[in-house]
Amino acid sequence: MSIPRVDVVILAWNDGDLLDTALTSALASEGVDVEVVVVDNGSEPPVVVPDRGDIRLLRQEVNLGVAPGRATGVAETTAPYVCLLDSDARLHPGSLASLVGVLESCSDVALVGPVFDDQRPEESGGRAPGLVVKLARGLGLRDDYVATASHDRAWWEVDFVIGACQVFRRTAHDAAGGLDTTIFYGPEDVDFCLRVKDGGGRVVQVRDAGCVHPARRRNRRLLTRRGLAHGWQVTRHLWRHRRPVVAAGRR
Repeated sequence: MSIPRVDVVILAWNDGDLLDTALTSALASEGVDVEVVVVDNGSEPPVVVPDRGDIRLLRQEVNLGVAPGRATGVAETTAPYVCLLDSDARLHPGSLASLVGVLESCSDVALVGPVFDDQRPEESGGRAPGLVVKLARGLGLRDDYVATASHDRAWWEVDFVIGACQVFRRTAHDAAGGLDTTIFYGPEDVDFCLRVKDGGGRVVQVRDAGCVHPARRRNRRLLTRRGLAHGWQVTRHLWRHRRPVVAAGRR
């Protein structure tokens, strides 16, 4: 039986030692054949990675934004499965094998994400957030999303999982048109999941895959230039996906 191939794309921007932790954890994955693409999104000083055959470094002169930077990395991959991993995340040795295992066992599942260590499942996935939930999260009034199912099974279907750790089929990525590179920083992860679902693929959250990732910041400082830009992207996203989105059951 062949070992599944997974390409891990890590976007880096002035991350220091955090990147080393994420990179090391990806390369230590068990039960999968991993190569890593690190996209240096204009870091100063530039990112340096170990000189080895299973790591590629793509250096961008400026910060392209989250979706364009990740898309640059995905374009350089060839494996049938791709993992988007935040530079401040850390995979467990068995995380990728658990996530890919769901994809391999269920042909209609297109994208999967873990439940992060010491966090509730609703903190990193669930029903696609509408305006009320987005405002509440932006104002620091809540730190979770709306659940789509009970969490008493190995995995369950959701509308989306956050982009801190997403694993998807390349075929589903291509069919959905990839990440929306017009989004600099915003709900590019939710948008991508919803378009994958529109194409007939299921998005699920896997209970025991595990991954370390810090919880979101409570205050996004909406009345800053970056906050206002994020707000515009959220508004655009909500308009694009203004029809009701319902997760189709659970497993």
